[in-house]
Amino acid sequence: MGEEDVRVAAARVLAALREAGRSEGTIRRYQVVLDRFTAFLDGRGLSAVSDQVCVDFIAGQTGTRLGALREPVPDGDVQAVRRPVVLMADALADRAVVVDRPVILVKDGCPARFRPLRDEYVASCRARGNAEATLVAKGKAASRFLGYLDEAGASDLAVLSVRDVSGFLLRQRGLRRKTIASLRSCLADFLAFLAATGRGPQGLAGRLPPHRHLRHESEPHLWTAEEIRRVLAVIDRQSAVGKRDYAMILLTARLGLRISDLRHLDLGDLDWRAKTLTIIQRKTGRPLSLPLLDDVGWAVIDYVRHGRPETACAKVFIQHRHPFGAFGGSSSVATRLSCYAARAGIEFPAGDTCGMHSLRGALAVAMIGGGTPVPVVSAVLGHTSSDTTQAYYLRFDTERLRCCALDVEDVLSQAGERGA
Repeated sequence: MGEEDVRVAAARVLAALREAGRSEGTIRRYQVVLDRFTAFLDGRGLSAVSDQVCVDFIAGQTGTRLGALREPVPDGDVQAVRRPVVLMADALADRAVVVDRPVILVKDGCPARFRPLRDEYVASCRARGNAEATLVAKGKAASRFLGYLDEAGASDLAVLSVRDVSGFLLRQRGLRRKTIASLRSCLADFLAFLAATGRGPQGLAGRLPPHRHLRHESEPHLWTAEEIRRVLAVIDRQSAVGKRDYAMILLTARLGLRISDLRHLDLGDLDWRAKTLTIIQRKTGRPLSLPLLDDVGWAVIDYVRHGRPETACAKVFIQHRHPFGAFGGSSSVATRLSCYAARAGIEFPAGDTCGMHSLRGALAVAMIGGGTPVPVVSAVLGHTSSDTTQAYYLRFDTERLRCCALDVEDVLSQAGERGA
């Protein structure tokens, strides 16, 4: 590797940054680091760039010595040096210079020897028509179980026993009951897959230890109309992010959209002439058509026209950082809702959940309390059956429940008459 190779590599990195749409200020900051790295390599007369060489340079620039080039580090100054160095190392090794590639590689919790089996299982679930969110949950559960078996020294899956499965579930005791119930369900499916493909014992899936799951372990916060108004009032609608968050929160509070449907809402799902919003629900796979109320429609228009960055992404709501793409599976405005609530001075009782889904619940309770028929509420929320609406949301309508309550005095007097 000569001096010319180093300078060509630096030029490749800068060209990749410009192609990715980075600002000139960002490119200048990268160039400063690249020039220093080039001088560092020239001064040492290095013929190759290893991770250790990169770590040495970063230590000299920041005073922080990393244990590994790609280990997590919270210090922004270290990251500002590491990012251009990693890109330079890729260019010098004739690898593709991908600006948006994460510096810290996502850790796969599944042991390497079991990964082909895990991947085959996830592929079989996809072939059965499982939703993407379900595939992620099942893949994580299988990886977790296989990781436990590897740690416990269980190498032969064909001789798995109830004891192995019980030991794994006991290890999860610190998790919430709902999480354990989901994990148990995924584990049963994975064990059935092992049995069907001849890799595991027959009938083990049906012998899992029982698990008592409290469906309503935590309760959603029942937002009042005044609380929702206060939250919306504190959002800075002059900023691009504020316009986005306002429209997303309003869509859930007024129409009851799930956060998964908000993240995947396409521009083509909005019919402005008919004033309707039509989607295929991510959770149920069923179509849902809702009226596009005036305040909701104008909030979306304000965001699309004056807040949404220029992007080829077809989603209505996008991330406001490069490359301005769709929200990922775990990213949403849910955490920002809590921040806005705190800014509005709203305090939540202990045990109440206050994410975006709680706004959906508040809408359901308000509609039921206002006399809206349960089938209509079910249609708005996109439930496949009115039984779901009644089982979950009707229990929060305390005023109607009071009407169903028996008068204790009447009950006692009737019992006395029958005894006489």
